[in-house]
Amino acid sequence: MVFSSIDFLFLFLPLFLLSQAFIPNRNLTFVLFSLFFYFVGEGWYTAVVAFSVAANYAFGILIGDARDAATRKRVLAASVAVNLSLLVFFKYAGFLAHSLFGAAPDSWIMQIHLPLGISFFTFHAISYLVDIYRRDARAERSFVNLSLYMLMFPQLIAGPILRFHTVAGHLKRRVVTARHVYYGLTLFCFGLGQKVLLADTLAGVADPLFARADTLSQATAWLAVVCYTLQIFFDFGGYSTMAIGLGWVAGFHFPQNFNYPYISQSITEFWRRWHMSLSRWFRDYLYIPLGGNRNGPLATYRNLMIVFLLCGLWHGAAWTFVLWGAYHGLLLVVERLGMERLLERSPRVLRHAYTLLAVMIGWVFFRAADIGQAGSLLAKMFFLDGTVDADVATVMTGEETAALVAGVLFSMPLARFVTRRLMAVPAPRPWPRGVAGWRYAAGTVVAAVVLVAASLKIFSGAYSPFIYFRF
Repeated sequence: MVFSSIDFLFLFLPLFLLSQAFIPNRNLTFVLFSLFFYFVGEGWYTAVVAFSVAANYAFGILIGDARDAATRKRVLAASVAVNLSLLVFFKYAGFLAHSLFGAAPDSWIMQIHLPLGISFFTFHAISYLVDIYRRDARAERSFVNLSLYMLMFPQLIAGPILRFHTVAGHLKRRVVTARHVYYGLTLFCFGLGQKVLLADTLAGVADPLFARADTLSQATAWLAVVCYTLQIFFDFGGYSTMAIGLGWVAGFHFPQNFNYPYISQSITEFWRRWHMSLSRWFRDYLYIPLGGNRNGPLATYRNLMIVFLLCGLWHGAAWTFVLWGAYHGLLLVVERLGMERLLERSPRVLRHAYTLLAVMIGWVFFRAADIGQAGSLLAKMFFLDGTVDADVATVMTGEETAALVAGVLFSMPLARFVTRRLMAVPAPRPWPRGVAGWRYAAGTVVAAVVLVAASLKIFSGAYSPFIYFRF
């Protein structure tokens, strides 16, 4: 089940909202709805996430109750090993078997099913256990509460990645007001519009063009990459916006996951704005424990490359993702070697152009089916080879052209200006003085229009799965 499906929008979500409003034990109800949500998509593979919850509940208590540091460290090492073993088996066994031993595509190990969201709930579990070990959090004694932390359906499949200590208080007591519900549902509608009206429409251009990368002209190769650059932002950003909105409706305050990454002036800044919860996770649980930037430049560069190689692998079991991670790690190293100072002295437009170009080149590796397709598309983008292809104007429909223009506009802070200034939807706080009621009415009307437009498109059968569901 996905957020942009008819079943979710008009059956599951209304029933969930009613349950949270009228059933006293909200946490248990939330867990049951989350298990059903996952079971609809994964069937009996729900046992994998259930095992993860049970195992990490036990590990958390063992770490918290350990009387000496050595025991705590041993239990932590064992618990992290169990979590990573689960992830490696389901996500990387086939990749490793094929890469190292040439396993055939039809062999059993290549057919292992990848449970939805395993990369996300594994990171939730590891951060929970490490925080207990560091004494940044206490072991949760309520199995229902820990289950809710790991299973809550808004963020179970594709984040944002939560830290236990940021939601522990809400697991025990949370207040939901009319403002929370208004803000959350408005955010959800805006996120749905990003996914269905922008990302899915742009996918109609990017997907077929990537599929025939060998036959593209230079113009259509660039069009494919530009459309995918916007598609992945509105696909993943739309999901995160919907998840955050649902969190507000249920009384949880999830962290912001995107902050207009395409206005960045460097790759360093890009990673402060893109998938922020993942960046913080890698910083706190890998980069800093490796030594961060405390042991001199060479160690810093090594740590950056390790982090981004693993970041690439976290996204997918394929060499294209490894290259994508290595590429971003190398760019960060180059910026630290002196390019960052050069950028600071450059005009803003050049800094922005450099960052966008670097990010789009990276998306070629991220999106390509294999390294050969990535190389072919990059060659089309940067070298004229005489290929004759359809004119760009004939590749796109009017709807797709409108989505492209809207995508460019809303990838900039225009969206924030509209929501905060015109519709007064800054945050779920008391109605500000001097703000006319029409601004809230405007927010409601715009959200309703987006919901209707997105629903009509969903009813028409135009649907593509969220990109990050693969990870």
